[in-house]
Amino acid sequence: MTADERVNILLVDDQPAKLLSYEVMLEELGENLIKATSAKEALEKLLRTEVAIVLMDVNMPDIDGFELASMIRQHPRFQRTAIILISAVNLTDLDRLKGYERGAVDYISVPVIPELLRAKVKVFAELHRKTRQLEVLNRELEERVEERTQELAKRAEVLEQLNLMLAHKNQELDAIIHTAPDIIFSRQMNGERDYISDRFYEYTGAAAGTAHGLGWIDYVHPDDKEVATAQWNRCVESGANYEAEYRMRSRDHLYRWFRARAVPIHNSTGAIIRWYGICSDIHDSKLLEQSIRESATKLEKMVDERTAELRQLSVRLMTMQDQEHRRIARELHDGLGQELAVAKIVLDSALQQEPAPATRRACREAIAIIDRAIQQVRSMSHLLHPPLLDEVGLLSAISWYVDGLAERSGIETSLHVEPQDFPRLTPDLETAIFRIVQEALTNVFRHAAASQVWITLAQRGVQTAVTVRDNGRGIGAKIAELQPESLGVGIRGIKQRAKEFGGELRVSNANPGTVVEVVIPSPIVCQDPALVNECAQASS
Repeated sequence: MTADERVNILLVDDQPAKLLSYEVMLEELGENLIKATSAKEALEKLLRTEVAIVLMDVNMPDIDGFELASMIRQHPRFQRTAIILISAVNLTDLDRLKGYERGAVDYISVPVIPELLRAKVKVFAELHRKTRQLEVLNRELEERVEERTQELAKRAEVLEQLNLMLAHKNQELDAIIHTAPDIIFSRQMNGERDYISDRFYEYTGAAAGTAHGLGWIDYVHPDDKEVATAQWNRCVESGANYEAEYRMRSRDHLYRWFRARAVPIHNSTGAIIRWYGICSDIHDSKLLEQSIRESATKLEKMVDERTAELRQLSVRLMTMQDQEHRRIARELHDGLGQELAVAKIVLDSALQQEPAPATRRACREAIAIIDRAIQQVRSMSHLLHPPLLDEVGLLSAISWYVDGLAERSGIETSLHVEPQDFPRLTPDLETAIFRIVQEALTNVFRHAAASQVWITLAQRGVQTAVTVRDNGRGIGAKIAELQPESLGVGIRGIKQRAKEFGGELRVSNANPGTVVEVVIPSPIVCQDPALVNECAQASS
């Protein structure tokens, strides 16, 4: 019930005129006025309607006001209903006392003073309203108390479960700490240790509690104290995670390697309130790591030695290959070539003796075949090892080979030399450069499907650069990166020859075509061809 809500007031009197007069007196209060002309009607309306005040006459037929008040009070619903009795006859103090005993809250005599009646009714109406509001508030408060009680009960239950879980976790933590092989510690915000597990005392043999604060440092190897302490102070200042390795003395006065790690714990403002960490024995892994490093060093040395041996072997193989080419070329030219020349002379002598026409024709065909064979032997000899390479030099040999390739393959070739008076190099280097150009042009002929190729031979200071570029189909990315599994025999040979002389190979796409570039150091340069042999001796 709100403060503006009307209350019900029951007016009871057997005389309608009096009811009308009570209604006029109480009308300005603005409450709901209900009228009843008998006690029976009054009881019926009471049972159907919630009534705050009953204003009734004492002198009524059948059931008077005293008896009706007693009947109302006996009903549980109306224990607190305000009953006001009005009487024009029963005006003694005994009558008043009787009315109060029957449950009346007030007793008014006739004539009724309107102001007084309104004031009394208004008080009881407000009291009824306040009572109802208080009941509502009490119910709401009881509901809230019940809800709060239930909530507190739930929280208490949750708290009890959390306490049980916390106790269980503490037991697990204690078990972990006591069985862990590592040393577990905590430190205050200033970095001093305030807890260290028993594992430390078992290892060091120190007395319990002596490692708190900075006491643990006494067991660190003298050579490691300064580094470990400085690292820890830096982490305390910066708030970074701590990690350090140091040796720690055991109860047997032996030192083992340990790795300490710690992380900071922050409060809600970000300030460090504590450090937690572990210290693990890494001595065996440290020794293993050192052994691995020593083994790796030995292995690297062995690999370097073996690589040097393989490089020397490769140089010898290439030298032997070039020497074998030279020997075969000489035998073809001086042996088989000379034999074919003698056969041709014999046939020419036979023709001069004027043989029969058939014999003459056969001799001429044989001479033509021998001429072609001599030319092929000469070409094979020159391809295996051009005589120009030894007699005139690298530039002439490359020019002869380039012209021959252009004639045989139909590929348009161009040779550019820098400077024009290209110097003589050492014989081994000239042979290597010739083979590089030969391999590069062979790759162009076999794989590039090119119509043009440009060869550049340049002497730049103490370096010789060879570049072969074509306009063919190009190469794949793996070949351009010189990945070993993607290289063919030709590129491998070029790379190896360049490497043996301390040079470098670069292969790239020219869009279109491919660029093969080799740069080789050539510190010994012979400008005068007459000094070639001296240069060769100096290079060896």
